[in-house]
Amino acid sequence: MKWKTLFFALLYCAASAHGGGPASRLADLSQGSQLVRDLRAVRKGDQVVLTWSQPRDADDRQSLARHLAVARICRNISSTISDSGSACPHPVRQVSLKNSVAAAAIAVHEKPSAETTFRVIDTLPEGQGESDHPQFAVYTLELLDYHGRSFGHSNLAVVPLAPVPPAKGLHSELDVRGVYLIWEVEAETPSSLLKFDYRIYRREKGSSKRIAVSYQRAVVHTQEGERWSGVDMAIDWEKTYLYWITPVTGAYSPEGHLVAEIEGDDSALLEVITHDVFPPAVPERLLPVVGHIHGEKFVDLLWAPNTEKDIFGYNVYRREENGLPARINSVPITTLSFQDVNVSAGHKYLYCISAVDVRGNESAESLETAAVVP
Repeated sequence: MKWKTLFFALLYCAASAHGGGPASRLADLSQGSQLVRDLRAVRKGDQVVLTWSQPRDADDRQSLARHLAVARICRNISSTISDSGSACPHPVRQVSLKNSVAAAAIAVHEKPSAETTFRVIDTLPEGQGESDHPQFAVYTLELLDYHGRSFGHSNLAVVPLAPVPPAKGLHSELDVRGVYLIWEVEAETPSSLLKFDYRIYRREKGSSKRIAVSYQRAVVHTQEGERWSGVDMAIDWEKTYLYWITPVTGAYSPEGHLVAEIEGDDSALLEVITHDVFPPAVPERLLPVVGHIHGEKFVDLLWAPNTEKDIFGYNVYRREENGLPARINSVPITTLSFQDVNVSAGHKYLYCISAVDVRGNESAESLETAAVVP
């Protein structure tokens, strides 16, 4: 199977990053010590974030670090992964190790262990990952002094160029259960070893705090592609949220184990105002109980509670036969019972109730229940 290569390639990369196997052979091929052994590459869409630190101990730092001038970043796109010696005829970029201010894409900070950590972003060429066969971006790093002399190559860092289909046409619908998000995907999974998935994120407008939304997904297949949807039920009403979708491709071994995840570019932001105009559910199980104490007749009404979090209270409506219902409470009732004392012997009364939420939305009225006062 064409994508089985992916699993073994990723295992190769993991072994190299920990200093064994091919990484050791790279050190033997280099002109000097392998100062960088922790080169990492993380892909998101067309961009790959490269991070590394050097040197690894104080002795190397005192003797070598002050002579280092340039980090030469090498990238090879191939269907195989190879530690092809120390050659780097066409580096994708060179970064000054002394003037991080001039290199806008590099971030440097000191670790407590006296190591310096570097971060560089590489943009992949257009059209990568569209091949029928697995391809990889294979990175190595070469450190040079002011005279152009090499201090050796780093370990290999590999990212698969598997497709990551973007989420398109993101839009929303709002109902009493929450925010429904719908988006389209125009792609088919090329292999059983690759699985496409999508993550929903949101933040409140004006805030930078990102929240991952847990959702139950639904997929509809059309001639134009797949249509995905998910509902965010953990919203607060009367707020403004910004939503976006992040595509993710999972690479799996033939045994079904996840070996890598590649994130794609985030969708455009979608602004949603959660304005609550939805009434509560109709209350249920209304029970009238006719009673009298010391000659005073009354009707006690009992009912089951609504389960909505924003319920404020209940209204009670009454009518006599051939009459129209009228509300008999002045303000919403916050308990689950009401006593109607304005009744007369020999009359039949029909009762129903409604629920009211904190924003004044009122449900439809429940089924009528009759009470006859003897």
